[in-house]
Amino acid sequence: MNAMVENQRAYLLSCRLPSGTFRLSPRSDQINPYFTNLALISLVRLQEWESVRSHVDWYLHHVDQNGYVNDYRLEGNAEIDTGKADSEDSYHTTLFSLIAELMRATGETDWIAQRKDELVFLMEAVGRLQQKDGLTWAKRSWRVKYLMDNCEVAKGFEDAASIFYELGDDEAAREAGRRAAACRAGISSMYSGLRKSYAMYDRSYPGWRKWYPDVTSQAFPILYGMTRPGEDLSLYEQITRAFPHFDTFQTGDLYPWMAMGECARIMGDSRRVESMIATAADLYIFGPRSSYWLIHEAGRYVELSLFYGSPS
Repeated sequence: MNAMVENQRAYLLSCRLPSGTFRLSPRSDQINPYFTNLALISLVRLQEWESVRSHVDWYLHHVDQNGYVNDYRLEGNAEIDTGKADSEDSYHTTLFSLIAELMRATGETDWIAQRKDELVFLMEAVGRLQQKDGLTWAKRSWRVKYLMDNCEVAKGFEDAASIFYELGDDEAAREAGRRAAACRAGISSMYSGLRKSYAMYDRSYPGWRKWYPDVTSQAFPILYGMTRPGEDLSLYEQITRAFPHFDTFQTGDLYPWMAMGECARIMGDSRRVESMIATAADLYIFGPRSSYWLIHEAGRYVELSLFYGSPS
């Protein structure tokens, strides 16, 4: 294991709280369950399985009576419910993906089998957000169907199906599979052959000069395997034509968006992946933008580094 992967393992573990979940950065007072779900995939890869289980336990313990999870803030050692979340669809579905990755890595089911009914409750909560076209609203109070969210939802439902099959609940597995297929179909309907792009939300299509959410949204069908043959290459060519130097973070956005490095990896663009890994160390991990380096970015960095290596 190279030195930078070990460095970022330590960074991630330094964000773990006594309650079992993680703060957004070592000095942050924010707990964002969604970003934590994304970040901890890297700890599955690094076999920090107990840390991942502790977050899953925390998450399930913090589901409210309506079936959703909010963000929290720290006041001293107290974790205070903010009463709000950035989304209600992606939070649960990225948790399903995290649990599925952990089950695949360990081959163990006993630890989550006793929580199966709670997982069904989460699936039903996301199901209440899913509409006739298969797409989910971001929240009950925010009835917008975002492309990025729905890519995470479709993948999360697929992972939920695999979880429930492993746990012997065929009925729940079939429901999750049906919901995944419906969401995939909804995502396909967001694609415009004329524009050669997906709607970012509803029927709003990207402007290729704007990084977020316009251009970044187009990477998500690639990231989550939602494209049809040929669409991924067309989308990636448009992304790199619009922002040819995103690998050195020349996007007009101070956040690193390491997810775009994963998109480059999927597309076989090793030059940009390696450039992004090296530049992230110089600019974010040890550099002037360190305050923008949060756990989900560190998690993506670890995953990319495990594939391509990183500076030592």
